[in-house]
Amino acid sequence: MWKDGLFLALGSVLGLIAAVGVAEARGSIASERPFAAEHIDLLPPDIRHDLSRLERQCGGKAAATHYFSTTIEAGGLHFRSLHFENFACERREAICRADRCLHEVYLEQGGHSRRVFSAFIDDMKLINDGGTAGLEFAGDRPVILRWNGRTFAPVPLFGKGIER
Repeated sequence: MWKDGLFLALGSVLGLIAAVGVAEARGSIASERPFAAEHIDLLPPDIRHDLSRLERQCGGKAAATHYFSTTIEAGGLHFRSLHFENFACERREAICRADRCLHEVYLEQGGHSRRVFSAFIDDMKLINDGGTAGLEFAGDRPVILRWNGRTFAPVPLFGKGIER
């Protein structure tokens, strides 16, 4: 009989642990905010300074999603891209025009960040192309720009009819 009581108690404890785990999982999902100012506040100071200008144009404190900022290291250099379709502000026309939003890339060196690319485009992706940083643009005519030490420049891909 004491075995039955032991199994009943053990089952109750395991059930309670499972219920608490489910409640914690649901609480963490509900408490995560998709657009949060922290995603901007955690960026390097030089980039935050540049974004303060856009915040004023947008009409106040902005927020961003987790994927607003992405990074890549290639050839010993560290690049950070900003995707403004993932940036929320009151006056969206400051960062998006029709279906194209601002995209910027910063080179981070020696504790400083400088903007090395800025354009209103559909979308782009930072890539590591054989140890060299690149920007890949999707669309009707795909384009890849490669870092040449000063800027991102198109590289012709002979015989394919596309730029690489």
